[in-house]
Amino acid sequence: MVLDGLGDQALEALGGRTPLQVARTPQLDHLALLGGGGSYHPGRRGVAYFSDLAFFMAMGYFQGEFPGRGILGGYAAGLSVSPEEVYVLASLASLEESCPDGPVLVERGGDLDSEEWEEALEILSYPWHGSGLEITFHPLEVGIGILRLEGEVDPRITDSDPSHRGGRIYKVMPRNEGGDLASYTAGELNRYLDEVACRLKEAPFNARRIKEGKNPMNALLVQGAGKDRSLPFLKERWGFDGALVASEPFILGIGKKLGMTVIGVGEGSPKKELLVKFKEALPLLETYSLVVIHTRAPKLASRRHNPWEKVKVVEELDGAFFYLLEHLVPREERLLVVWGGSSTSTGGPYLYSGDPSPLLMVGPRVRRGPSLKFDEPSLAYGSIGFLRREELMVSILSHSRRAPLWGRHPVLQA
Repeated sequence: MVLDGLGDQALEALGGRTPLQVARTPQLDHLALLGGGGSYHPGRRGVAYFSDLAFFMAMGYFQGEFPGRGILGGYAAGLSVSPEEVYVLASLASLEESCPDGPVLVERGGDLDSEEWEEALEILSYPWHGSGLEITFHPLEVGIGILRLEGEVDPRITDSDPSHRGGRIYKVMPRNEGGDLASYTAGELNRYLDEVACRLKEAPFNARRIKEGKNPMNALLVQGAGKDRSLPFLKERWGFDGALVASEPFILGIGKKLGMTVIGVGEGSPKKELLVKFKEALPLLETYSLVVIHTRAPKLASRRHNPWEKVKVVEELDGAFFYLLEHLVPREERLLVVWGGSSTSTGGPYLYSGDPSPLLMVGPRVRRGPSLKFDEPSLAYGSIGFLRREELMVSILSHSRRAPLWGRHPVLQA
């Protein structure tokens, strides 16, 4: 169970506490009494990770194996991903272009209404032909899509997206290890982005947004260019027949890339959405040895930089856990793992923080610890301890009577 973005930092607005410490979470607190607490970080403590990369590593894969957000988006969009093509994440954005050091990011296009998004897609949906390559846009969700670059292309190019508000926008450039083909790919992509920007500035929906006092969506920003490459499926690496119930496109893309059975569920109010996912997921336990449920409701609340709103979201999510307490926890030979995903920062300019996220395991072989409440500090003193990298997946295997033997498992020989 991944409550993505649940972990947070101490906030002055909450009296030096995190939203999870302030929230009333009787269901999760009860689970904390039944199991062992800890924390998990996918890499080095203090380093922030995108939530999709953190999720990928929590599934027992390594950072160097990450296929890139462009590739994951291609899988999530249902494209027939080819290893000969380059895929790039593209986001509609509003830029302030009068800054002396160059344009900066003001906000993203996630607030577009359905009519505005349809008008934007009319601009973005036409294929663009350069000299030797073609670029097409494929929507994922409001304000976000994937660019597929076909032809003579090289993925070794930089991002234009700074990933945070107020960040400076740069032209796409070839990376240091890239050659002439990377330079050509970057140049053609910049030509495409410039043309899209010109068409967006003339779009009627942007004229309406300006009249209504909203920021115009006047640019398309890119990041995460990559080509597909083979990865061992979850079954091949860790022996689990896996199923995934989620809403976020990149998480669904990871599930598809790892050979899991993927079930997409629409987003709504946090409690109702999570209940739907629980009801979809629990029957899958009769067929699959590992079922993963993912929600990004805490992360979305962190993006809005309102600590009290995140407190409310956490309390709503807690209300859905009564269903697990009634239908799953009493059953023998079931291991329940609740992880807070990539930690976020509700109070700062950057969304992600480098703090470990809360972790709880409940099962017949889990050592119970002193965790009296489900929050970051309390769980950190639990019996699970601080886990990193593939240690979360290995611990799940161990508590499932599948502990890999050192020197015998190919992933654990180094």
